[in-house]
Amino acid sequence: MEEFAISLDTVFLDGSKFEANSNKYKFVWKPTTFHLRLSEKALNLLRLMHLSDDVPKDGIISSKLLTEKLTESQKIDPELIEGGETALKKMRSQLYEYLIKSVEYEEKEAICGPDRNSYYKTDHDATAMCLKEDYYSGLGSQMHAAYNTQIVVCRGIIVFYYLSQDRSDTRTLIPTLEGFKSMYGCYPKRICADAGYGSFANYKYCNTKGIEAFIKYPSWNGERTGRYPAVYEYLEDGTVSCLGGRTGNRVEIPNRHPKTQQSAFYKVENCTNCQFMAYCRRFMKEKEGNERIFEVMPEYVTLKQGARDRLLRPEGIEMRVNRSCQVEGTFGVLKQNMAYTRFRRRKLAKVRLEFALTCLGLNIRKFLKFKKSGKLPTYWKVPEGLEAETFKKPSAKRIANRLKKRKNLQPNEIAKRGYRRKGMR
Repeated sequence: MEEFAISLDTVFLDGSKFEANSNKYKFVWKPTTFHLRLSEKALNLLRLMHLSDDVPKDGIISSKLLTEKLTESQKIDPELIEGGETALKKMRSQLYEYLIKSVEYEEKEAICGPDRNSYYKTDHDATAMCLKEDYYSGLGSQMHAAYNTQIVVCRGIIVFYYLSQDRSDTRTLIPTLEGFKSMYGCYPKRICADAGYGSFANYKYCNTKGIEAFIKYPSWNGERTGRYPAVYEYLEDGTVSCLGGRTGNRVEIPNRHPKTQQSAFYKVENCTNCQFMAYCRRFMKEKEGNERIFEVMPEYVTLKQGARDRLLRPEGIEMRVNRSCQVEGTFGVLKQNMAYTRFRRRKLAKVRLEFALTCLGLNIRKFLKFKKSGKLPTYWKVPEGLEAETFKKPSAKRIANRLKKRKNLQPNEIAKRGYRRKGMR
């Protein structure tokens, strides 16, 4: 960075999942549901043995408590148990089986930890994730042992990396930027990322740290193409404007409370003749009505609309184009050119070191290439006079026709329709 005087003001973030070096079929799911059922059975058994006074009525019963109850069961008078000594022996044997199973479940839950629901027997740190390329069915819908990698790229160079066990990219933005801050002593001024990072927590974090966030949100593509437009727009005066152009004001509804403290209800009336009614009410049980209640989180909607406006500006267009070239291109070099799609080592610490060495090797190759040519690669610049982009105007007729043809498909069916075999167009 010093050699070529590269500024870290503008960075690009993206993530990708790399398969772990683990047995594909030796996976274990977190047994929380089974543990709850086991605790319920143990509680019923302890009631029959008159040992349930200090046992919690809800939740999981620990193996430590079951051990104490098994010890206490040795002192029970057989005359107090229906069935006598024979029934008491069976109950003790059953309680011992519950204890062994409880220890097994606690061990699995301890390996999984609080933030994930699976692990693999040959690599406890690997998590079950869906990869883009699936050699089971080719649909990308089967679970594989994998790690989630994040890279921050500036001028084609990896300036920071982060490796986690999260199956989603949403929760990785904050730790990635905090790691960037610990390495360079400052936050980037601008960051661009795809829709996988568009959440309220990430928008609020960037706003708090003074980072200009060019981050898409999950419904970005649907709104951009007009296929799935936003059903309302939050205005500066504290009201909302629905898709049909009607204004909604904030209201209080008796016996009904918002899902979060930051949310509020907004009421839009005179919806009977609205051409977007079928689309606006597609997730509601009542498909007809003269009014519509929206639950809005003003702070989140304001931050999301601010990110949308930035992305539509000429500067945002340049950021989007360069994100595809730089950070996705870097992953393309790693996976395609270097044929690096699977980790060689096991355990999180060793895998993290392996990925760090891989990123370092890529940077050294680029540094030598830049040193030989004496210049950095050039990326697309927005031409002067380019106007801001606008979303395509939604067509009520097309949306209504699409809703009529809509069917409830399973995830595999959806994947099959979008799947193209290699070598086929």
